[in-house]
Amino acid sequence: MPFPSLTILNLYRLTLGASEFTRAITALSKRVEREGHPGVLGYRFFVNGHEKTARAVVDYRDANAWIGHHDIAMAWPEMKALHSVASLTDVTFLGDLTPEIQDWIDRSSLKARVHSGNRFAAGFVRS
Repeated sequence: MPFPSLTILNLYRLTLGASEFTRAITALSKRVEREGHPGVLGYRFFVNGHEKTARAVVDYRDANAWIGHHDIAMAWPEMKALHSVASLTDVTFLGDLTPEIQDWIDRSSLKARVHSGNRFAAGFVRS
């Protein structure tokens, strides 16, 4: 696996149950894997039914992959299904929030809190 230059941590508040979230995110994940932007290197989701939350860890090759993924997937019915069962509350950028990404966010309907300024310090990924 190539080393991602951008990792995103998403926090969701479930508006329906964990099983509905799991069903929606499974469908979206499968479509992203099949038809999504090739710069999406990892797309992992976790759900906590007791807390009514879910989290995502998404790895992108670069900022262009982040933009491309969102340009491709935001109109999909699978993304709309995700938004019907969970509300995105926080987005944490691990890596650069570039001016191009910020411009995309500014033009979007995103209401989540965005956390940035986390620059890579050290580490590795085993393949």
